[in-house]
Amino acid sequence: MDQQLVAFINALRKNGVTVATSETLDAARAVDLVGYGDRRRLKSALGLTLAKSESELARFEQCFDAFFQFNDLSDIKPHAAKPDHQPAPRQRAEGPADERAEGPADAAPTEAGPTQATSRLGQMLLTGDRQALANAMAQAASAAGVSDIKVITQKGLYGRRMLLAMGLEALEQEMWQAEADSDPARQQRGRALRESLAQLRQEVKQYVERQYLLHARGDSRALREAVMRETPLANLHEFKDVQGLVRKLAKRLETTHSRRRRVRQRGKLDVRSTLRHNIPHDGVLLETHWKSQRVDRPRVMAICDVSGSVSQYARFLLMFLYSLTEVIPKVRAFAFSSDLGEVTHWFEQEPLERALELTLHHLGGGATDYGRSLTTFCEHCLEQVDHRTSVIILGDARNNHGAPRTDLLQKIHGRARRVIWLNPEPRRRWGSGDSEMLRYQAHCSWAEPCQSLKQLERFISNLLRYSQ
Repeated sequence: MDQQLVAFINALRKNGVTVATSETLDAARAVDLVGYGDRRRLKSALGLTLAKSESELARFEQCFDAFFQFNDLSDIKPHAAKPDHQPAPRQRAEGPADERAEGPADAAPTEAGPTQATSRLGQMLLTGDRQALANAMAQAASAAGVSDIKVITQKGLYGRRMLLAMGLEALEQEMWQAEADSDPARQQRGRALRESLAQLRQEVKQYVERQYLLHARGDSRALREAVMRETPLANLHEFKDVQGLVRKLAKRLETTHSRRRRVRQRGKLDVRSTLRHNIPHDGVLLETHWKSQRVDRPRVMAICDVSGSVSQYARFLLMFLYSLTEVIPKVRAFAFSSDLGEVTHWFEQEPLERALELTLHHLGGGATDYGRSLTTFCEHCLEQVDHRTSVIILGDARNNHGAPRTDLLQKIHGRARRVIWLNPEPRRRWGSGDSEMLRYQAHCSWAEPCQSLKQLERFISNLLRYSQ
């Protein structure tokens, strides 16, 4: 298949246009029919085969215009040279058409005079052969692998690689020798080469920038998201698009577990029931019967410590849970520092960010008291905890040396389907100082550290899996 088409499709995929293998083959057939000669027809043909929605069509057009943009190299100007009592050197096949007509296409240049360049790149620059320079830039970009650029700081690296592939070393050697020569004409050639090289560097820089915008936009977004997933939750306020990433991760979990639920509901073939119901048909399996399994959506009660730095962890847990409305339709949220209060109504009536602000404003701050908060929860909500309820507690279990009331957590564990404790501190700190984590852990179904979006995503995925 055409390498140009493959590179363009890769660029489309990096810019958010999903292209299947069958669609790639359709695009190849379209290119065979229309060719690359007519830009308008090519764009129309590829758009019809590769873009499947209005949003994809907009991204396709933007990507097409950037990928098939011709670099006219308008800053590259020819440098007029006076003849040195010898004919001007013939140009190779890549040169302008009027000069190719003067001799054989593969004729090598004769020995250059004082004002004539000897390197191939120098000849293209001094003669202002824009078509040859554009072709050389395209070949150098392919050789340098510019389409692999990932981050903006790599622009200088790939620009240098392109210039080297175009013959920078030979050009610089020729330029330095000419500038050091005593002949004024050769010195002038050296200055002309330096000026042309500066113009070429600018053109290459702009070319690499366009390739970065074309190829690296999706990769950079993925790299940024990977960094955000590994960053401690307490530091994620440095990033502006965290909520968008949480929604994206939640949507992926929602899709995965909704699909799993449908598969589980189909069940397996119930052989005994099928044989029994087909006795009237002499055992011929005309009617099939399937085993069914009831799948309960998890009921969640989330109890979050919103004091101090722990509040940032609570923010992301609640953000995740309330973004999974399809697979976790019923979430009751509680927050506490010195005492506990239910905040479910804010999350049901207000936008997510506003509900988080109200929670932190009204219940954040104060000395943390886990014992008092567990007492309040048991007094008002213990009767509503049953075998279908998953109770999630998020906090560092640092109780300021107060009564931990592990007996109340034991009661909750006895009634709930599971009690899960997420601790933003690493395991090595559990039980140190005023931490009661080791005592609470004995009455939990499981307890684990939760310090990043990646860990939080894994925890919620496990919660949804084990709820089925």
